[in-house]
Amino acid sequence: MGDSEGESDLEEETELQKRTEGMARLMGFSDGVFAIAITLLILNIEVPKSTEATAVAVSQLLNEWPDILSYVISFLVIGNYWIVHHDIFEDVESYDRKLLWLNIIYLMFIAFIPFSTSLIGDFSGGVPVIVYAGTITLTSIALTVLWRYAWTSDLLDTTIDRDKVREVTYDILTPASVFAGSMLIALVNAQWAMYSWFLLFFADSIRERLIG
Repeated sequence: MGDSEGESDLEEETELQKRTEGMARLMGFSDGVFAIAITLLILNIEVPKSTEATAVAVSQLLNEWPDILSYVISFLVIGNYWIVHHDIFEDVESYDRKLLWLNIIYLMFIAFIPFSTSLIGDFSGGVPVIVYAGTITLTSIALTVLWRYAWTSDLLDTTIDRDKVREVTYDILTPASVFAGSMLIALVNAQWAMYSWFLLFFADSIRERLIG
């Protein structure tokens, strides 16, 4: 009887260790993708060709405003995605192969953000803005699917309730609503669409007032 209990405890301990190591690898890989993606953003901003005259240097920097704006927005967006991803996996107690693939798909969109960011600086018009905003929107949808799957598959901490699930879902989809709306604006005017991204700084408070 004692031997059976000892073997059972050993199996549980081994399984827990494997799960802990697996989660550590998952988070390590995810953090690596985030770090590379957020670092690549700065490569989209070109150094001024000449800084001999102050007026020329200022003019060249002003010409880079779409790159600088998209850099700032993308940096903050990826940073926010990392924070939400970090918070989500603090609540994830276990994982399965499907969750791993959902995380891979989510990271695929994260890694695509620097490319879509570079399009805004290299090309004018509404198409680059739509591609960029579409990338952010799809990223949010991918993370939402991952979060909801973890909830429905009982992979989360048992203390997580429906209110917490709904709150995190809102946190994920709020930026997506701004970018999805900007895609429609870009059909009319690309610059207006980019200016609409400043709503991100007020989106959470607007959402809280509407829900309240």
